[in-house]
Amino acid sequence: MSNPDRSIVRGYGALTEGGAQDRVNEDAVLAVPEHRLFGIADGFGGSGAGDAAAKSCLADVREFVENGLGDSEVTLPFVYRSDYAAGANLVFNAFLHANHRLHAANKDRPLNARAGASALFALFTGRHVTLANAGACGAFLARKGRAIELVKPRTYNAYRAATHWNPQWAFPMTALGLGPNVEPEIFELRIEPGDVVVMATDGVYPYLGPEDFAGLQTLSESGHLEIDIKQENQILIVNSKESGGMDDRTVITLVCG
Repeated sequence: MSNPDRSIVRGYGALTEGGAQDRVNEDAVLAVPEHRLFGIADGFGGSGAGDAAAKSCLADVREFVENGLGDSEVTLPFVYRSDYAAGANLVFNAFLHANHRLHAANKDRPLNARAGASALFALFTGRHVTLANAGACGAFLARKGRAIELVKPRTYNAYRAATHWNPQWAFPMTALGLGPNVEPEIFELRIEPGDVVVMATDGVYPYLGPEDFAGLQTLSESGHLEIDIKQENQILIVNSKESGGMDDRTVITLVCG
């Protein structure tokens, strides 16, 4: 939808759908335009566990960004990284908070009921965006007709340096809820007018090529932004499905001014 806030994000849209008809969608998406916070999560652990993990980690990161700095019970302990900007430190600690909550919940569950989630967040501050990623999600930048991969998914498939995506090796090497500590990948970028940032789960991006994302840069010229973002998201989902994607599929597209 269009963003009424006069921020760098002119418009955004998200789409999520289950990959298999016989099970629940374990993907989830978050958009909080008033805080310039957007995120996706890909849960695992089975029906009733993975989907709940994805939703809870999104909610916990949102809670921290909205209230954490004013709530000592949320912020303690707070880890400060001197090489990160203020926005990066905020979303980094939000990740730690979400992981602490999910890991604590897992402690009280039997092994076959525990869950985790890959997660990716974008937090815009001025003309900068901070991306924080842990697990199997991906992010791309469409700029001047080219597509650039912004974060490297932390999956066994990527560690093997495989030429082709193999779902058999697509499990995350790190994710929220797996242990007491998590180290999200932090990437900071200065946004240029007309940039389009796309975040997607691994039911989408492995089955698309650079041209699928590069073409989204034309959204910056759209006169019907909300409608066009919705259509482009649907095209990404359909193309990934037709190219063999069987997993849950989620995409969020952010058009910057």
